[in-house]
Amino acid sequence: GRTILAKAEFLNGAGNSPKDRVALSMIEEAERRGLLRPGRGDTIYEGTVGSTGISLATLARARGYRAHICMPDDQAFEKSDLLHHLGADVERVPVAPITSPGHFVNLARTRAAEHERRAADGSMGFFANQFESEANWHAHFSTTGPEIWAQTDGGRLDAFVAGAGTGGTISGVARYLKLEAKLDGLRVVLADPQGSGL
Repeated sequence: GRTILAKAEFLNGAGNSPKDRVALSMIEEAERRGLLRPGRGDTIYEGTVGSTGISLATLARARGYRAHICMPDDQAFEKSDLLHHLGADVERVPVAPITSPGHFVNLARTRAAEHERRAADGSMGFFANQFESEANWHAHFSTTGPEIWAQTDGGRLDAFVAGAGTGGTISGVARYLKLEAKLDGLRVVLADPQGSGL
């Protein structure tokens, strides 16, 4: 007696995940702010364990940027191989606590800050910062949420269930459906495996 619908993000875009929306949103925001400019040789830096890096590498190449991905060395080599095939530089680093300067996210931030000095060619380094970027959740607030509302006959739904990495998808969609579409009775559920940090 229930209807369960799934949004097939793996059929969308270049990286085949919801992270395509996030990557594009972060790049477009950086372009608006003048932090990235096509043709200048700019590099997008990010610390990631997977999908966001793939989306950033794909979109960076398509828009005329380079991508430098820092990832923990305990990740599957297939991920870094794919990133290499997409044209990204991949820096596999030892696993470290988030408080360490050697943590993959902190290292990406450092590499971006050092870019101008190291490159000395007028290009800029941009740290995408998916974990703290407002462009992350906003990508889903402005696209995924409205799509779900439209695709369910104007919000005929009782619950929205999603997994989470950075939390951008679930927070952006929930914010749109609850605050903009006014689905006050909507139940938002984070589906997360036992033992996960979230």
